[in-house]
Formats: sequence, C-alpha cells, structure tokens
Amino acid sequence: DIGKIGIPHEILLKPGPLTEEEWAVMRTHPELGERILAPIVRLSEVRRIVRHCHERFDGDGYPDGNAGDEIPLEARIIFVCDAFHAMTTDRPYRKALPVEEALRRLDEGAGTQFDPDVIREFCTLVRERPGPFTRSWA
Repeated sequence: DIGKIGIPHEILLKPGPLTEEEWAVMRTHPELGERILAPIVRLSEVRRIVRHCHERFDGDGYPDGNAGDEIPLEARIIFVCDAFHAMTTDRPYRKALPVEEALRRLDEGAGTQFDPDVIREFCTLVRERPGPFTRSWA
C-alpha cells in the first residue's frame, strides 16, 4: 500500500463510504506504489508484487484485472493478509470483526476474491498460532 502516500488524505481518512469517484482515485494506489519504487533497481520484483496486490483471483481486481496464476503468489498472499488486517482492525466507520468471523469471510471469498490455496494455509496458520493474529498492532 506504499502508493497510498499519493492518495489525498480526505479520501484515505474519510469516515464513511467512498464515492465512485473516490474509489477510482483509491484504485490508482498500486500503480503509484510501483512508480515510487521504480528508481530502485534492486526492488524490481517488489514493484511487480506492489502493482498486483489488489488483483482478485477471479480477475475482477485492479489495476490490470489479472486472474489466478497471472497474479504473483506474493501478491496473492499480501491480498489475503491485507483483507484480514482490514477486517480485524477498528475503522472510523466500523468496529473490528472477531478473528473467527474474519476467517469465515475470507473462506467465503476463496476461489473468487482470494486464491483458495492461500486462504486454506492462512486460516490454518491463524487457527494454529492465534497469538500474533489476535493482538492489537495499532
């Protein structure tokens, strides 16, 4: 989400739902992140991951609409971690979900929003080692 530094604060910190126009701006952050990292030659692989970390497994994500194995595995993993973090963290417009509810919602998105193999491994990891996933990082 490094590209979010290029998104206006009024959008990033908005306490309610974003408008369609605001979402269009927000959806530019993966490409912004890729451009921010472009001058750093050693991070060329990281740029690719940053660009694709909001692609959905079914191809309905952004910025490129890639699907399945077209999305780097690292980006698929980050997408799941980011979604879990978003669900289990208080937001200005809603309270954090309990861990089990967040895992249930991730599982519901397996095969459409998320890579089912990544979801299976992530949910197993969280259930087997809950400590790091249940403390507040704020």
